[in-house]
Amino acid sequence: MDSETVPTIQDLYKEIVRNRTEIKEFIELKIITKIEAIEERVKDVEIENRELRDRIERLERESKRGNIIIFGLDKEVSYISSELVCETLNSSLKIDLSGADIADVHTIGRNKNCPVKVELPTVSKKLQILSEGVELKGKNISISRDLTLQQRQNLKTLREHLAIARNDPSVKSFIKGDKFVVGSKSYNVQQLTTFTKKTTKSTMK
Repeated sequence: MDSETVPTIQDLYKEIVRNRTEIKEFIELKIITKIEAIEERVKDVEIENRELRDRIERLERESKRGNIIIFGLDKEVSYISSELVCETLNSSLKIDLSGADIADVHTIGRNKNCPVKVELPTVSKKLQILSEGVELKGKNISISRDLTLQQRQNLKTLREHLAIARNDPSVKSFIKGDKFVVGSKSYNVQQLTTFTKKTTKSTMK
């Protein structure tokens, strides 16, 4: 046998190293490909979840459009009724409600003095009641819109920024709808949240 055709130990070692390298690269490529596929699927699922949450939020807001929440009725649950709501609001506000103006009444909880959700047949009736709500200032009863969890969180964010802005009385600031207005500029909750995150990061550096 020709000695030149017989692989040396060094040749075999090089072949083993080359094979190991090829196997390693193949495995790494498979792992990277699988990770990329998983990451892509995660992105798709996140988009689907976000769209689903947005759809649920829209439906929930629509179901609450004509509702108000009354606080401070100070009555046992068994006494809560459309008649009681009409009597209370008519005596406290400059309105004239009847049973026909109320679609349904629910207590939020079972304890005495728990909030009461009032479903009104029209948004205009709701707005009428809310517009007269200023008459309740200083009284034990208060009225608010029936908000979703997201809306309550958004309102909390808006109020926090409003409280900060009012430290400078020279600049007019207020909340209008779902926006925070300061001076001549307005910001939605997403813009305020992004601004807060950037400010926090720069402060931590």
